[in-house]
Amino acid sequence: DDGRSRVQLALALAIRFDATLVGTAARALLPLMILPGGSPGTGTLLAAEEGDIRAGLDAAERQFRALAAATHARIDWRSRIADPAEMLAREARTADLIVVGRRPERDDAGWSRHADPGAVLMRAGRPILVVPPGVSSLNTDHIVIAWKDSLEARRAVVDAMPFLTRAASVLVLQVCDDASEQELAAEIVRDVAAYLTGHGVAATGEARLLREATVSAELLLAAEQLRAELVVAGGYAHSR
Repeated sequence: DDGRSRVQLALALAIRFDATLVGTAARALLPLMILPGGSPGTGTLLAAEEGDIRAGLDAAERQFRALAAATHARIDWRSRIADPAEMLAREARTADLIVVGRRPERDDAGWSRHADPGAVLMRAGRPILVVPPGVSSLNTDHIVIAWKDSLEARRAVVDAMPFLTRAASVLVLQVCDDASEQELAAEIVRDVAAYLTGHGVAATGEARLLREATVSAELLLAAEQLRAELVVAGGYAHSR
């Protein structure tokens, strides 16, 4: 995925929320194995690699601007030779939302060219929308909130409010491992749904026993049943 579909999705969001979309691109220099005393060819190799990276960043900018030209979105562009996650986290200081793609599973040099969503999440201090490969649009009529009574989930709900207030239905769902947890969980998600209703959100709450193999699978099943394309969840509550 060259990012084209992700840019199209981000452009549509920028137009929907009357926002400015800032496109970013970064790639880190790959480390060279340098023998003691240096190597005569090291400088040449570094210069060649840097030239290739700059050419790639320029191509990314041209593609971004070409896609934006077909819309009425306000745009800006930032790029540099740097670790992608670090660069994106720095540039997010004034962002309302960061749109990133999933890092390819098979890419040995992926760290140098793709911003890992987990790394960005831990550094940026901003909400993140993680987009699967090839997805160029986002329907947020129906939304699932993956609830866990944690600081991170509470923060995620507030961060997602612009989407939640526009949704036709929002399900606040807590998945319980044990039946003994379900009654308290049901009370908590009702509280959260009532809070959201007070803010104009069409929300309901549900505490569901785990039936699938994992909690994430259960959440995806709920999203499928609700025809939801957006799942709101908190980030890490402890070290990865």
